[in-house]
Amino acid sequence: MQLYKSRSFGDFFSDTFTFLKENGKHFYKNYFIINGIFIILLMVMIFFFFRFYNNIIFSDFTTGSGDPFTNYIDENIGIVLIFGSLFFILGLLLGVINYAYTPIYFLLFEKHGGKNFTKNDLINELKTQLGKIFIFLLAGFLIAIPTFIATLIICGILAVTIIGIPLLLIVFAWLAQFYFIAFIAYLQTDKGVFDCFSYSFNLSFKKFWSANGCVALFYIIIQTVQTIITIIPYSFLIGSFVLGAENGSNTNEQTLTAITLMTITYMVAFFINLIMVTVLQMNESIIYFSLKEETENINTKSVIDEIGSY
Repeated sequence: MQLYKSRSFGDFFSDTFTFLKENGKHFYKNYFIINGIFIILLMVMIFFFFRFYNNIIFSDFTTGSGDPFTNYIDENIGIVLIFGSLFFILGLLLGVINYAYTPIYFLLFEKHGGKNFTKNDLINELKTQLGKIFIFLLAGFLIAIPTFIATLIICGILAVTIIGIPLLLIVFAWLAQFYFIAFIAYLQTDKGVFDCFSYSFNLSFKKFWSANGCVALFYIIIQTVQTIITIIPYSFLIGSFVLGAENGSNTNEQTLTAITLMTITYMVAFFINLIMVTVLQMNESIIYFSLKEETENINTKSVIDEIGSY
């Protein structure tokens, strides 16, 4: 698949799924090899946390006792701190690797002219870029202060009008695209991190409505999928409680079923969200290479050079 190519809104959307169809197996095989251990550990911790938390919440409803959750924290503060610290560290590692994986994959894809690279190439590239990744995180935090203030002001202005409310999603899509372009440009080039943010700011306004509209559409798709995943089990859960109350069923049995269903639902939603985010990043990557072609004519110059060599 050609990355450096001028695209319209429809091309941004369709080429994302074309890339997924042609390279999805290679992409996700390496994704799970690299991220798998962190995902498994985090999901195990999520399972035990939500199982425990829901047990306490439901016991509060069924027994009417004060606040058992707060009481447990007070009595087991050491365990809670250790568990919380491990959860934070694992979540941070997964978040960083997950955010960096897709742009690094696309950069290797562009470098090799396709998926002719291995997990070792991806791991080595991640190691090589580790310093840049953490510099970007620090710079991104500094840039976030004025950026988020400006974004909140714009959102406040849009929110007061009925016409402006749908545009809020475009603003958030632009913000996500602004950071992503800066990140992938920083990994790809020798430019300084703040130069990449400046470059991203200019690039993110090219084909503004087409590019950011497509990112916004993917956000809507992700939100819709997440809602479907969670609302169906919860609907069955509420229905079972209503029927159980009418039929006089065992409350403890229903509670155990509810806890299990809610825990599994959250874990599935978490896992699906990780996958959906990578698809969103595929779309953002394709937009990046397309906008870069619009600005720098990289593929056009390459074609001209090839003609001149004959």
